[in-house]
Amino acid sequence: MASSTSSLLDLDPIAYFAMGGFALFFGLFFFVLLYDIPLFLYVCGPITVIPGVIAIAVGVRQWRRERAVVDFANWLKSQRRIPMDVMAQRLGKTRFETEKLLGKALSEGLVKGAIDRTTDEFVSQDAVKQEHFVGTCPNCGGNVDTWYFPEERVTCPYCERALALPADA
Repeated sequence: MASSTSSLLDLDPIAYFAMGGFALFFGLFFFVLLYDIPLFLYVCGPITVIPGVIAIAVGVRQWRRERAVVDFANWLKSQRRIPMDVMAQRLGKTRFETEKLLGKALSEGLVKGAIDRTTDEFVSQDAVKQEHFVGTCPNCGGNVDTWYFPEERVTCPYCERALALPADA
């Protein structure tokens, strides 16, 4: 939905299709019914046909942008935790474009999550409930400080032993 501060170029695609169809309908009316009156044809024809074609072209552009956001959100739902730079690389976009696309998907409620600025990763809201944190290694006492999912295998960087999942998980 368009906000109250949006411009004319931020409407839903259906609004552009409706405006363009309305204008083209009247353009067709002028061409078909008033073809024998050249003044009406020359004055009113372009006034309706050109804006109608432009409105439909803008509607197609808006529809493609909406589809891109929905497709991105659907892809992002399959990711539980992904670094922002990797996300931008996989999309073939710049970091700024990726964050802009992510912000649009978040604001429209297509995906739920947040950017963890400490690790510079996007974290899905569903993933937060499944993650576990390991602060220190139970074997050597080394500082591990990492988040992991139950199916992942985490090894201590100091003693290189696998860390066991807590019993309450």
